[in-house]
Amino acid sequence: MKLNIHWAEKYETVRVYPSFVVDSEEFPELELEMLQVHNAGSLQQREEALDALEYKMHQIQPEGGETIFEMFGPHDHDKFKMSKIHTITDEVGGFVLAEQSDSTFNFTNLEE
Repeated sequence: MKLNIHWAEKYETVRVYPSFVVDSEEFPELELEMLQVHNAGSLQQREEALDALEYKMHQIQPEGGETIFEMFGPHDHDKFKMSKIHTITDEVGGFVLAEQSDSTFNFTNLEE
């Protein structure tokens, strides 16, 4: 039996896009959600409030054009080029089966 394997390392990463300012004077429809972010007392409350703000930004289309999220969000090519990737976990390495020969085994050593 022969196995064609290679070493692989898996990392958890985060891509961070450039910051921007959302102004409740410019977008009064977002004031309640922005206030909830500001007043969040715990990390979980802040994450929930930021999720609610993002949801609302996807829903509001000022003057019938693009949504607020589309105005500021990450889908712009220049913002993508300016983004930075940060590794947030240590690597987990292990052998990965590249192709198999004389067998029906299909396995990896990488942890999920």
